[in-house]
Amino acid sequence: MKNIMVVFFAIGMLMSNNINYETATKAQKEMMQLVWEKAMEAKKMYKESQTREDIISNLASTAPREEFIVNVDLSSELLAANPTATVYLSTDNQNSWYSANAYQLNDIGYENTWEATILNDGGQNISWYIAGEADSEPLGFDYGRILVSQTPFNSNNSFPPPSSHYALLAEDPAGDASSNQDVLNLRGTYSNDKIFMSLGLNGNCCQEDDGWFGPWFLYGVAIVNPEAETEVAYAIGYGDGGFGQLTPGLYKITGDLATGEIGGFDYISGVDTNTGGNNMQASTTLQSIIGDSDWGTWPNSFEGFIALGVTVSASLDGFDVAASLLDQTAPGLMLMTTQTQSGNTNCAVSNLSLDVPSQSVAIDYTDSEGNLPWFKKIQLCQESGACFYQADMNASDHTYIEEGTTFRHTFTHSDNPSDQQDLLGYNGPCILKVAFADGEYQGNQFELNVSLTDGLIDDGTGCLLGDANGDMVLNVLDVVGTVNAVLGGSYDTCIDINADGTLNVLDIVSLVNLILG
Repeated sequence: MKNIMVVFFAIGMLMSNNINYETATKAQKEMMQLVWEKAMEAKKMYKESQTREDIISNLASTAPREEFIVNVDLSSELLAANPTATVYLSTDNQNSWYSANAYQLNDIGYENTWEATILNDGGQNISWYIAGEADSEPLGFDYGRILVSQTPFNSNNSFPPPSSHYALLAEDPAGDASSNQDVLNLRGTYSNDKIFMSLGLNGNCCQEDDGWFGPWFLYGVAIVNPEAETEVAYAIGYGDGGFGQLTPGLYKITGDLATGEIGGFDYISGVDTNTGGNNMQASTTLQSIIGDSDWGTWPNSFEGFIALGVTVSASLDGFDVAASLLDQTAPGLMLMTTQTQSGNTNCAVSNLSLDVPSQSVAIDYTDSEGNLPWFKKIQLCQESGACFYQADMNASDHTYIEEGTTFRHTFTHSDNPSDQQDLLGYNGPCILKVAFADGEYQGNQFELNVSLTDGLIDDGTGCLLGDANGDMVLNVLDVVGTVNAVLGGSYDTCIDINADGTLNVLDIVSLVNLILG
């Protein structure tokens, strides 16, 4: 069994006043030492994955609709670790969930963006969250697949929470421990003031002690803030036995990375537990953890923590204590965030502009709810209404709320006659149309009158931009004509490529770029 975070909470309760206190304390400290070391190892893994950028960023969705779309940007480190991602959507107050796998877009401006589309009943009151997993080996660790997951929100503080309120944080194979201590999974959820953890077992929970001298069985979850300045681990769990010293509780373990030694371990508070069926479920107040002076800044950058589950046995061995790790999960990253939305306020677009030298169009996009647009089309249409060019606009900045972002599109020009988006051969006036929608389409459309000359777009002046001699071809003769106009002090709109109202060397440079490009 892989050696991740080990026994953590409260072996320090094993011996009563009838046995040697010093021996008990020594055994507790040695076991807590292992817990702390493995906790710091998991913390190190997270920090190494955060060397340059956030693990996930720019999480955004469309407004509530039947074809619900989610985008998320993944870090380069995570992309190298064979990631998968799943989005979960509820339209019935988190009683049930639709889900869909995400895939990498690999489009211009979306190279690190993953997208999931969920087909659902189209409810307008929604909750959703995202979960992902990746290989730990590219990060330098031997944990197998590790999970990073947002979680549902337990708004009513239900205990035990319904199964639909839990998110999966870690899994472990069956059969690597006795069934009552064989950990299958670790799940979590949260409310405004509590966290809830569930340790799933392959048998009934939870085995009582086997006698005066043990073994005694411990079931628990370790918790680490990877951004804490201090080297501290916390643990919640269930135990029963050990001369009455094994009791459910929240514990704190402190240490020093310079020496590699722990300084102590302390009981913080009691916890609520439920041991019915195949799960050890436990809950503690959030303040009991984040209110501790060593927890670190809260909320941290991702509003979450590392968690992992363990089962442990301990027994008396003469006047000493023998303990062994029975089973454990890999560490999972629990993000205490859930997205909700009721109805929709339509998105807003403005400042449609055409840049003739670059043959590109730009428009500003904002949304009061931070929704991404599922419809972001640009078209060129004849005045009769027939459209001959259509494409999606792209944005390199994927933040849609507050200041918003700018969507752009550069028109394609190809000599390939099979290219349906080729503009070569089109001439005359036409209409440029741009339309956006984040929910149901409501005709959020802008139009601009433009003109095409042999596939090149201008602003409707009736000339080919840069065509100094009027032969409808851009070549060295136009460079000579533009130079003469600059030297002669004359002005021609058709050769004012940067549209600054003057002819100068900048227009010459732009014209050369147009010819070469």
